[in-house]
Amino acid sequence: MKKYKVRLTGMGIEAVAIIPFEIEPTIEEVENQTALYLSENLMKVESDENFYTDDRYMLTYEEIN
Repeated sequence: MKKYKVRLTGMGIEAVAIIPFEIEPTIEEVENQTALYLSENLMKVESDENFYTDDRYMLTYEEIN
């Protein structure tokens, strides 16, 4: 099992979570799991007004050990 640290920044928030995947995920799988974690309140969400625009977001992820 691989674990990824996912960070979503933009639209007035910054959200972070550790999301496990059985195999190497595709970008679409990361986006879908991130959306699920957000809807289930499983991500740590904080207000972030420093992002350059309120109608876009940036999603980054990296494998952790």
